[in-house]
Amino acid sequence: MKNSGVFRSRGVSWLMHKLCFTLGSMLVTASAFGGNKAFDDGDYTVKATLSSPMNTIAGLTEWAQSINHVYGITSIVLVLVFFAVSIPLIYAIYKFRVSEDEDLINKKPPKQVHGNVVLEFAWTIVPVILLLFIAIPTWEGIFSRPVKPPEGALKIKVIGHQWWWEFQYPELGITTANEVHLPENTPVFFELSSADVIHSFWIPQFGGKKDVLPGADAVNQMFFTTPKLANPEKAGGEYYQGQCVELCGLSHALMRFEAVLHSKQEFDSWAKVHNQPPVIASELEKKGELLFAQCQVCHTISGTPSEDLEKQMLAMDPPAPKQGPNLTSFGDRRTLGAGTRKNTYENFAKWVREPQSIKQGATMTAFNLSDDDMQAIAAYLRFSTAKNY
Repeated sequence: MKNSGVFRSRGVSWLMHKLCFTLGSMLVTASAFGGNKAFDDGDYTVKATLSSPMNTIAGLTEWAQSINHVYGITSIVLVLVFFAVSIPLIYAIYKFRVSEDEDLINKKPPKQVHGNVVLEFAWTIVPVILLLFIAIPTWEGIFSRPVKPPEGALKIKVIGHQWWWEFQYPELGITTANEVHLPENTPVFFELSSADVIHSFWIPQFGGKKDVLPGADAVNQMFFTTPKLANPEKAGGEYYQGQCVELCGLSHALMRFEAVLHSKQEFDSWAKVHNQPPVIASELEKKGELLFAQCQVCHTISGTPSEDLEKQMLAMDPPAPKQGPNLTSFGDRRTLGAGTRKNTYENFAKWVREPQSIKQGATMTAFNLSDDDMQAIAAYLRFSTAKNY
């Protein structure tokens, strides 16, 4: 029995390890890699601060704060349970330990005790009470969410694709991709659906995640009131990172998007000019416009023949929606490939020529364009579609 001391020390060491791990987990917030930047422009170190884009503790909406309220109650209950179990356990290990030189052969076993009504009642009723403390605010948070758009709410349809996001504004006649533009301090109602597999829609600083399900009848809802701008004087909006959080295939990790928060006046300006047709300012852009004809089977730009083609495809029986993102506002986007690269000419050219090198499994067709043609179509998409709002 010389190993009893070793067993005792290992038991205490294991317990201390679990204690440190648990406390560390409670203190560290959700971390983010690279912040609100494209994958090729990020600082890829673990960050765990209240300003991290993937942080869920410092929620900015009333919904996020209600979720954090439940987190807080749950954390308190878990800490109480942890110490309620750990302290007696540590005491028992210390009190009833066996020294290494003690003779165990002739030592009598401890008195066996079977059945204790008080203890059995306590460890049955106490967990029930603790669960009620967690369950009641959880129910309140869940059932406080409306299932239909409240009056005055901005309605947005979210469609998940492998591996990008589509956003439709039915009341405004706007469709965009990988950027959802929102007015500040405004109720927003999302209708979530999928074009292929199960995805999950999440803007960490705005609230919880919701599954995005395939099927005509499988529509989920999400509702919250957008926060106020942190810096109202800054033009161009404030960017918040979003992410698919349901393993949805090969490039699941590359299915990002950005929520852009505007002042109400700036949002109205954005909505007013979004669907304006491209403004051709050079011969190079004009050439790019002609080259875009080979892209319009998959992509649409408002105010061009590609929009008429899309209407024809949607009028078919059954409807045949286009497989690629709407590019009406491509020139305004900071990133391409659903947040995987900055919207630069070099990245654009690589995406068009070798989309699989950036996002494996992407359905984007590779085009072997000459340098002159690439410069032309890049100028058309990156400059003529940019809006001044």
